[in-house]
Amino acid sequence: MAENILLGALRRYEFYSYCSTFIKTLYDTVTQDLYGDIHWEWSYSNNNTYAQPKSWNTGKIGVANLGTITAKNIKDPSMFFTICMNSTSYNYGNDNGYGAMSKNYVLRTGLRNNGDSVVPDLFTNLGAVSETPLHTMDSNSVHGYDYRSTNTAVNVYLKWSVFITENYIFLYGEPQSNLNVAYPFRMYIGRIQPFEEEDPLIANDNVGIFSHFPHGLIDNDDELKYRTGRGYMRASRNGTPNALYHFATSSQVPSPGVGGRFFISPFYVWHETEGARGEFHGIRTAVLKDASKYPDGSILDLGDERYYVFHAFDQAHPATNQQFYATNGTAYAGQPYFFDSPLLLGGGQRVLLFEIEKEV
Repeated sequence: MAENILLGALRRYEFYSYCSTFIKTLYDTVTQDLYGDIHWEWSYSNNNTYAQPKSWNTGKIGVANLGTITAKNIKDPSMFFTICMNSTSYNYGNDNGYGAMSKNYVLRTGLRNNGDSVVPDLFTNLGAVSETPLHTMDSNSVHGYDYRSTNTAVNVYLKWSVFITENYIFLYGEPQSNLNVAYPFRMYIGRIQPFEEEDPLIANDNVGIFSHFPHGLIDNDDELKYRTGRGYMRASRNGTPNALYHFATSSQVPSPGVGGRFFISPFYVWHETEGARGEFHGIRTAVLKDASKYPDGSILDLGDERYYVFHAFDQAHPATNQQFYATNGTAYAGQPYFFDSPLLLGGGQRVLLFEIEKEV
């Protein structure tokens, strides 16, 4: 255990884990006696049939379920998220004669509370578009034709930072190994703050899951499908369930910090037909020209607003599409997306800013 911080309603947790142990370590971290989460009710299972799909072309070989957790919001039980770690599998031949190849570690997600049955909403409506890889694969690993039983999944070792409030859960992973195929992991799970009042019928469905690897089917001829951040919402403004939304910031210019000038950008949530719907709740980003004045873990006090400062790991996006195998057996292509651009105009340090709610 590296560190746990209590800062009013904001919780920060840090830990290290391999992909295969991430779910259990996360659960153990957020349910500690002293530093336990006060906003969400967590459950854990390592034997969940709903979180264990079959290999895509056989009914005999299963895909490993490496732990499933659910998080139910204490104030609003309809805010209910499921996260499951799977090792995807590709099986040569329907007769299982050649064995299965384990390709990728992926997080599968869901965001519906099924009531007393507590059936995780995984792989039911969205399928593979709800999956996020913890590493990608090169072409030789994705496409193998020698029919040997091999394991090519990379069990990356990551340093995790988890931020939790009553409105969201934010996961941030920095790979400590296999840097040739592993990129910084980012996932926002929670409520979207709307720009304008919404229809009461769908207002409470304004929650979503957004990660660094674009969710959804990939179209290599459309940059919006593979070179932008994208996640999915419980319902769109016209009531469409599991609607895909993009997210983006507008912050590349460093904040001088002189005279209180800080260029702070929200994470805008945008739909192709609706336009901008809202933003991540309480999380923003900026580039600090002189980050030594605001080290990681410090407080940025702007009078009306106070932020907890987190130094984000800067890494350039890969130059070409990266591939990963999903649990449906399909190799998806896309580019990990962290911010508008890894290029910071004028240098500086990228930071994430977590709003600290005022005490009443």
